[in-house]
Amino acid sequence: MEEFGSWRDSFSLDLNKFALLWEDRFLTMDALVQACIIGLSLCLSWLLATVSARNFQKWLDKRDRKYALHLNVSAGEIFFFLFLSVLLWAGVQIFSVLGYSYTGLKVLASLVTAWGLIRITSSTIKSKFWSRVIAVALWLTAALSILGLLEATALALDSEAITIGKVRLSPLLVIKGIAIFCLLLWILNFVSKMLEKSFNSSSNLTLSQKVLFYKLTNIFLYSAGIFLGLNIIGLDLTALAVFGGALGLGIGFGLQKIFSNLISGIILLMDKSVKPGDVIAIGDTYGWVNKLGARYVSVLTRDGKEHLIPNENLISEQVENWSYSDSNIRIHVPVGVSYNSDMHKVREVLLTAAKESPRILKDHPIVCLMKDFGDNSVNFELRAWIGDPQQGVSNIKSEIYFRIWDLFKENGIEIPFPQRDVHLKIDDELRNLLKKS
Repeated sequence: MEEFGSWRDSFSLDLNKFALLWEDRFLTMDALVQACIIGLSLCLSWLLATVSARNFQKWLDKRDRKYALHLNVSAGEIFFFLFLSVLLWAGVQIFSVLGYSYTGLKVLASLVTAWGLIRITSSTIKSKFWSRVIAVALWLTAALSILGLLEATALALDSEAITIGKVRLSPLLVIKGIAIFCLLLWILNFVSKMLEKSFNSSSNLTLSQKVLFYKLTNIFLYSAGIFLGLNIIGLDLTALAVFGGALGLGIGFGLQKIFSNLISGIILLMDKSVKPGDVIAIGDTYGWVNKLGARYVSVLTRDGKEHLIPNENLISEQVENWSYSDSNIRIHVPVGVSYNSDMHKVREVLLTAAKESPRILKDHPIVCLMKDFGDNSVNFELRAWIGDPQQGVSNIKSEIYFRIWDLFKENGIEIPFPQRDVHLKIDDELRNLLKKS
């Protein structure tokens, strides 16, 4: 409590000094003149920025934007703060030469310059939200430093704290922790993307190996980042052992599925049972593997629908992988013909229809079997191989059926329709009734 009282008194003293400074130096005739200069600078900066931004946009439209730097800030805003900073600092120099007081003008010039530089720098971040948040946070820190309140504010935030075991948590520690972890996450995300590009450009790794190395690297990077962040903000890692049991219990119950899917994904990559580009069927879902994620597998169907299947399902359920060891698959095309047809001619026509399809593999056997004698037709089955199941199976069957139809018409082969013989049992009473009618 004595420590808190001393920090509070120090902070109150700094605020009182700041208030007296404003009363002595800003509530004067010099301050009124400075206010007029500031107002004039604002108006002039706005006019100059509007004209400059319009001319700059015309010039930019004529240039090649292939190597342009995209910023989350408008040209007008950049020009406004540029002109305002120049005019305010020019005012500071003029007041200094003339011997007038320029304290307020200098403070505002410093604040405007700091905001302009921070805003332009943070605008390189793609996310507009995070760009704004980071800019405001950095500018508040700079503003407190310019006004001479940074140290007092830090001491005040550090004075209010709670102690959990050996860990002392204060608002200052929380703010530092958030800032450090945000910076570390941004750096780790940048490094992760660079490593992903490096893995993808490597010709010595298979697709599954690229994904596996990328995942393992990410796990190592982010784990190291968490421990590094905790160490930087000054937390004793041994003191966090108290939370180990609770964390393990939380993982065991709340995060069980997440960790199960994560481990299942690593297993899939290590045993290469499912790889990007494979054609698989699981349950009612059929398509090719578009992406292997940390939690799910993205399967893209021929309809353009993307199914996100948990990794655990591919471990625990039966999966048909049409391209596990070989991408070649055999298709079956059943056909029925009339009993009056020439069966040898039918076989010849069916083989011809399959051979004429460009997707059918000619170096694999094409077989036509007479399966059985049905109620209304003689049933054949055409069997052929394709090497690109990811291009679809139903479409190749449809193509072959169209060709079979044309060849049957050319050769007079009939495709029968169901026929039924109906026998009526007529008794004497019905027979007499029919005779009378």
